[in-house]
Amino acid sequence: MDLNPNNAYGVEKEDVARMAELAGMEFVDHGEDEYNEGFPSEDLIYGPEQEKDLLAEMANVAFSTPGDDYAQYICENRERVYRAARMSSAVREMLVLGYRLGVSSGSGACMNDLGALYYMGDLVEQDYAKAAELYEMAADAGCFQSIINLGYIYEYGRTGKPDHAKAYQWYSLAAALAPSSEAVYKLGDMFSRGRAVPQDRSKAYRLYERSLELARDDAEFAQPAIRIASMLIDPDAPSCGIDRNPLRALALYQRAEIGLRIDIANGMTYYAKRLREAIEGQEKARELVEMDNFVIDR
Repeated sequence: MDLNPNNAYGVEKEDVARMAELAGMEFVDHGEDEYNEGFPSEDLIYGPEQEKDLLAEMANVAFSTPGDDYAQYICENRERVYRAARMSSAVREMLVLGYRLGVSSGSGACMNDLGALYYMGDLVEQDYAKAAELYEMAADAGCFQSIINLGYIYEYGRTGKPDHAKAYQWYSLAAALAPSSEAVYKLGDMFSRGRAVPQDRSKAYRLYERSLELARDDAEFAQPAIRIASMLIDPDAPSCGIDRNPLRALALYQRAEIGLRIDIANGMTYYAKRLREAIEGQEKARELVEMDNFVIDR
């Protein structure tokens, strides 16, 4: 495996040794001339404790399949790894070192996910500047998610003043290169709020509907669903060419609640306000349905 430790986020030999130490593995140093060969053996020397098992599992994945596969492993085991990381500094350290090993191997996914750790600041100290730098590295490495993430950096002014024009450019690029539910609903937000483009709620609505079509699961469905639902019960909806439909809004709010609860369970606690909106929206939509004496044909 070729490593490039010549960047601020990659690993050095001592970092690899530290990973081995955390995992209870034997680190074999083959010398400076064989930097890439100095990886731990698979002979584990720890006991059966759950934390040590997880550390060893994370290290084995990082050493055997560095790069995007490590990022995929963390994604698939996110709830278990993050729960342990919140309780264990060793797991937090291993998580970061595993990503850094992937960064050294040129993994765009690891660059992006390490950037996301710094952006969120729940497992490591929050650092938007590091997040932005890693997102840019990831974008150059071909990670489409990082392109969307750069839009957030500029939209909310994480490294300076908000720059809605740049945010719009990044969201547009993401939607053009690899259309995703997230990229498309973020474009919808730009039109809904009139940021970098003239405000146009009709265009925003169409983008939200397209985002809904692209959603792959309940979590992705939640964001466009809650936006569409609020428009379907808005008294001004007809003026935007949107047919008022409180029954559909009720269904969308309910589905959004499911997706938001999944996100929050996965550590995205910042969606708590959005969850309240989904719950309160159901009550508003239900009241409108009852006022209309809506009867479902059978």
